[in-house]
Amino acid sequence: MMSDAANVIFVPRDEHGLLVGSLDHLLSDQALIKGGWRPLWQQLAQAGILSAALPESDGGLHDSRALALLAERLGRSGVVSPFISSATAATSLFSRVPAASRFVELRERLGSGSVIAAMDIPGVVQSDRSLMTLTGGKVSGVARLVPFGAEADFIILVATASEGDPALVLVRKSDVLIQQSVIGIDGAPYATLRLDSVALQPESDLAGGSEAERLIAWGRDVLVTMHCAEALGAMSMLVDLTRDYLTVRHQFGEPLSAFQVLRHRLVDMDMALTEARSVVECAAGLLEEDDVFARRQAVLATHFTVARAALKVSQDSVQLHGGIGMADETPVGGYFRRLLTLPLQFGDEDFCAESYSG
Repeated sequence: MMSDAANVIFVPRDEHGLLVGSLDHLLSDQALIKGGWRPLWQQLAQAGILSAALPESDGGLHDSRALALLAERLGRSGVVSPFISSATAATSLFSRVPAASRFVELRERLGSGSVIAAMDIPGVVQSDRSLMTLTGGKVSGVARLVPFGAEADFIILVATASEGDPALVLVRKSDVLIQQSVIGIDGAPYATLRLDSVALQPESDLAGGSEAERLIAWGRDVLVTMHCAEALGAMSMLVDLTRDYLTVRHQFGEPLSAFQVLRHRLVDMDMALTEARSVVECAAGLLEEDDVFARRQAVLATHFTVARAALKVSQDSVQLHGGIGMADETPVGGYFRRLLTLPLQFGDEDFCAESYSG
């Protein structure tokens, strides 16, 4: 049974509208987007977007629903940025670790956009994706395909201590060897990182044992939920693009929207989008709750629903556009590739169903 917070997650707050309005205003300037994510990053910081995850005492909202709304709008715009890993997951995590006061300055720098943090939380699909060990206060190993790993100033990693317990550690970019840096099909940069006996400073040992397990599980749920919110934004754009295309494209003297079978497929896409929106809002509303079981079940249900909806919406959009759907002249192909990364990073419908039933 879900906590009482699930009953109020759909109530909007004034701050949400102000944040989304500010973000939409920035994203309307296509020159910023075409210039890459770095020019936009500073604009987001100046507008207060990057500080939304900070505690209220530090000028933030500390509201996962607001963060999900921002991730959705960024997904709709097609922007590639470290917003989810740095401004959302990492910033929030630094407020939850033991003795969080150690990281007040780092949180402020993350909120100002002056530094970026990357996160590698393994175990979502492949339990051996990260091969980090922590022995004698030194970290060694390889982390593969870390999003924005080469661009980040700090990287949060999961390591296995000598006694077999998990440990959550923070390392600087200067301590990391970048073995490989690639651009994924979603347009985001990924890097394989290597650490060779990197000595941890006392403040770099974020958590260990059961506390590390709790934070890793929470961080994983945040990443999945926010990426689902981002996928929701991409799906909403595809539905709108497809609706517009069916209206302006003519065949046999009639717009394609006049054909009933095509209208029905568009309605099915819109229904899948509405269902995905409901579960994303539910999961986002439970991220800050203490009921770990309810949160985890909600995130798994969201993951399953959004992965299924993303497959349908992306494929139907390409098919209804015809051959031009994957051409460079339209943005449809870009959104299609973005939506492919959700099951690749976090698992497909079968993975979600097995985890939920387990």
